[in-house]
Formats: sequence, structure tokens, C-alpha cells
Amino acid sequence: MIKRISCLALLFVGQLLALGAATRPAWQFSLGSACPGSPAYSAGRAIVATRNGALLALDRNGKVSWQRTLPAGCLAAPAVDADNDIYVACAEGTVLRFTSAGKPVWQADLDVEILATPLLAADALYAVGGSGRVSKIRKKDGVLMKKIELGLPAHSSPVWDAGRKVLLVPTKDYYLFAIDTELNVRWKYRTVGVILSVPAVTPRNEVYLTSMDHHLYKLDNGGRLLWKFKARGWIKGSPVIDERGRVYFGSYDRNFYAVSADGRPLWQYKGKAQFTASAALDAAGNLYCGDTSGTVYALDRYGKLVWEYKSSDFITADLTILPDQVLLAGSIDGTLLAFRTGQPLAKKAWWAKYLGNLANSGFDE
Repeated sequence: MIKRISCLALLFVGQLLALGAATRPAWQFSLGSACPGSPAYSAGRAIVATRNGALLALDRNGKVSWQRTLPAGCLAAPAVDADNDIYVACAEGTVLRFTSAGKPVWQADLDVEILATPLLAADALYAVGGSGRVSKIRKKDGVLMKKIELGLPAHSSPVWDAGRKVLLVPTKDYYLFAIDTELNVRWKYRTVGVILSVPAVTPRNEVYLTSMDHHLYKLDNGGRLLWKFKARGWIKGSPVIDERGRVYFGSYDRNFYAVSADGRPLWQYKGKAQFTASAALDAAGNLYCGDTSGTVYALDRYGKLVWEYKSSDFITADLTILPDQVLLAGSIDGTLLAFRTGQPLAKKAWWAKYLGNLANSGFDE
């Protein structure tokens, strides 16, 4: 009996030590400016683009492996292809490709504001301009192949459907467009409010979309509404989806929500301030989210608080978890915080983070 109590005591102490380690950043790095979206991952490094025009590669300890100066600031996250090459779009309309070592490969000048992460395919990439122009660019040399105008402003990044044959392009003025690889519009769906988030896609090709009209929408693969769930405030962050189809997102109403695959409310957690960034889901089912009070939260799959950490400013960057089990959360003052989670990003989840995966390539893998 004494031995059993001793073992339980040791387990409890171990849990407290792990909790203490998690709630203190393992490291933090000052970027000098906020990083939009979510850092990408390439060749063992976190790849971060900033609003003041820097592209950095950080190692697992937060040390700079290399840094490049871009032609202008970035308002979207970088993306990484299967060869670990990096693609980044500057707000003034330049798209650049770099090797994983930071060597420039090509630069394409599109002469349109870009607020979205490039969407990658095998031999092409797609850049969505702020005016609603969609450009298809040849991947090997950056040559413009084709473009179309949607006629509506687009402030969010596109993603692939489950078959990687259709681009899902959210526009600010209410519409989600489905466009094939030759830039033909296949269908569109109209919400009631502004869209500032990125869609999430299930293996069954169902689409989840949030809107500033307070709703989470679920659409089938033809753009037909299956159901919608109403929160109590605007929704700017993108949804994440676990392996059972449960959907998680935060709202301006200070609540972080869990919704079932058929649209039923499961639980909600009340934060200290507005949730504007997208969450990340780990392999144990824990969720990590941040709000505009500067607080980073770890919640279990039932919505119970595991730990929290108060940072110096708003958490605005979408959260991610690197393969070495480090959670990254960025604040509006340009501080990048790293926490040891003890768990990697959820591989079995249908959509574990903003833009689907560690590469920010717009699909789950």
C-alpha cells in the first residue's frame, strides 16, 4: 500500500513538473515584426515570413540558420513543397522561390497585392491576389501560365479539395469559389458575412468554412450546405478537425468551441479575450489556441484547461506544432514563443492546423 502511494505521488510530481515545463516557453525569438499565418517547416527548420519583409529559418532551439530580405513585407505564411523548397508571397505582388538553404531560385512579379499563401501543385502554384485575381505559375521557373479575375477581394489563402483537383478560394465578400486547375469556376457558395479564414477539408471532401457572420458552415463536395452552427460572435480563425470529425474553432465572443460532425455543440471554453488565430491539435487530442489578451491555452479534448501562459501581446499568428514536439505561437509585437508539448501534431486528424499541414501546402497529409 505504501509502495502504491509512493508511486502515485511520484507520478503526480512528474505531472506537475511537466506542466511547469509546458507553461514556460522553451525559447522565444524577437522577429522584429509580426508573422502572418503559421510558420512552415522545411528540412528541420521553422520557416517564418514577417510583415517587415524578412524570411527566416529557425532551428529547434530558436537560433537563426539563415535569413533573407524580401522585396516587401508579407501578409501571408510561406509554403514548402515535397523537395523542401520554400515559396513566399510579398504583399506588393512578388512571389519568390528559395531552396531549403535559403538560396533564391526565381522571382515572379504579378503586379497585384497578395494577401494569401501560394497553393502548391506538382508542376504549378496558384497565387490569389487581393483583388480576386488567381494566377497559375509554372513551378520550375516562375513563369505566369494563366490568370482569371473573380471580381471579388480575396484576403484568405486557398486550399485543395480532398482529390487535389479543385482549388477552394475564399473571398472577402461572402463567396467560397471552387476552381479547377485550369482556372474554371466549378461552383460557388455564398455566406452571409465576410470571410477572413481558410477552409478545412475532410477525407470525404466535405468543406468546413467560418465567417464573420458568426457561423461555421459545412458543405458537401458540390458546394451544397449540409448544416451551419452559430457562435455568439465573429469568427476569423480557421477550423481544425480531429480524426472523428469533431470541429474546433475560436470566436470574437471569447469562446473556443467544439462541434460534432453533425453540427451539435459539444463544449465551449471561455477565454480571457477574443480568439482570432487558428488552433493546432496534437496527437493526444490536446488543443492549443491563443487570444488577444496574449494568453496561450492548452485544452484537453473535453475542453478542460491543461495549462495557460500569458505573453506580452495579442496572439495573432496561427499556431503550429513542429515534429520535435514544439508548439509555436506568435504575437502581434513580433515575439515567437516556443513550448514543449510532449506530443507532435496530430497525424490522424483530418485537419490538424491552419492550411492543413506543417508545409502550409493547403491539404492534409
